[in-house]
This record gives sequence, C-alpha cells and structure tokens, in this order.
Amino acid sequence: MHPYEKKIYITLLIGIIVLMALVVFFVITILRYHRKMNNLRREKIKEEINSLDKEKERISFDLHDDLGASLSGIKLRLHGLGGLDKVNFDKVVNIENQLDEVMNRLKAVAVTLMPRILQRRGLDKALQALLKEFSNTTGIEVTYKCTVDAFNADIAVHIYRIAQEVLTNIAKHSKASHVTFTISRNRHKIELNIIDNGIGFNVKAASRNNGGGLGLQNITARAELLKAEIFLTSDKNNGVTYQIEIPAA
Repeated sequence: MHPYEKKIYITLLIGIIVLMALVVFFVITILRYHRKMNNLRREKIKEEINSLDKEKERISFDLHDDLGASLSGIKLRLHGLGGLDKVNFDKVVNIENQLDEVMNRLKAVAVTLMPRILQRRGLDKALQALLKEFSNTTGIEVTYKCTVDAFNADIAVHIYRIAQEVLTNIAKHSKASHVTFTISRNRHKIELNIIDNGIGFNVKAASRNNGGGLGLQNITARAELLKAEIFLTSDKNNGVTYQIEIPAA
C-alpha cells in the first residue's frame, strides 16, 4: 500500500474511533442525565408523600387527642347534669347519642389518616383491623393471610397506604362480593396480592387515561418509592388482580 494511502486509512480509522468515542460519551451522558432526573423526581415524590404522611399523622393525633378528648369531656358534663325534667332529660340523652356518633366518625377518620395500631402493633395487625372495618362497612367478604414476620417501618407505611387505595377502588367500582388479600416473601421480594371477584375494568384504557384515576396514581407513586413492580390484570366480569413485588429491605 502506498504510504499516502496508508496515511489516509490511519487518519480515517482515528476519525472513526474518535467519532465512536464521542457517540459513546454522549450516550453515557444522556443515560446519566435521565438517571439523575429520575432520581430527582423520585426524591421529590418521596418528600411530598412523606410530608403528606406526617401531616396526616399530626391531624390524626389532633383529632383523637384534642378534639376527641374535648367531646368526651362535654359528654361527661352532660351526663352529670341533675334535676332535669323528662323533656330536658330526653334532650340531653339525644345530644349524648349524637356526640357518640360524632366521636365514632372522628375515630374512623383518625384511624384512616394514621392508625396507631400500625405504629404500636405492626403492619399485620393494622391490616387485619383495616380489612375487618372494610368488610363491616362494605359487606364484602375478605380472606387474609400474611406469612411475613416483620417489616421495615417505611415499607409498612407504604404497604398500608397502598392497601387503603386498593380497597377504596374495590369499594367504589368493583361490585365485588369477595376479596383475597395475601402478603408473602419470595426470595428477596415481598409479594402483595389483592384479588377481587368484581366486574373488572379495561387496564389498558385506564393506563392511557393519564395513568388511571387518582387511586391508581397514588398506588403507582408509592410503589415507585419502594422500587416495586406492579402487575395489574383484569378481565371483564372476572375481577381485578393487584400484584405488587417489593424488594425486601
């Protein structure tokens, strides 16, 4: 080969190597940028959800400890009234009954915001209480099983919130008569499975509709914080299956 041609080939080869290096550099830079943006987005979502959970906890304690105690005090003072005629006595009894109803509603709201049982006795007991209340309120039969002994505190809160969102969706839309709720550990993952026997819905259509309703968006946001995978399946008149696989801490 002529020295001049050899020089051209070497120059071209160097140019190609430099071009490929630039392409690799730009690809790596773009991937790093997207990874950084995803991390920033995840951190922002985490901060917003944690802030929301703390605010719910504060409101829950305020409702239960302050307002609940005040209502109990009012009821005791009414109960202690003496020398009432029958008409006024009946009015006081009626007011006490109304106070009981308000206090029960207040307790239900406080538990929904942040159940103390979750902090005191753990996720398993909190879910049992949640599912019992769900069944009593909706009339939907529930089969529950948990084979995981302990949970990381953050994971426990997010699983509980996900369960709340799923159960709310089921109560509002499914027309189901039975729900199966299981939590198990499979190797290095915690598997959450919630299955109803309701009317189902079009999963693809819901996904195209801005990621589904607010409930599905909240489930997705919390699952993303847990770096969990969501498998949502449904057929018309064959119910919905929520399968969520969470990396174990």
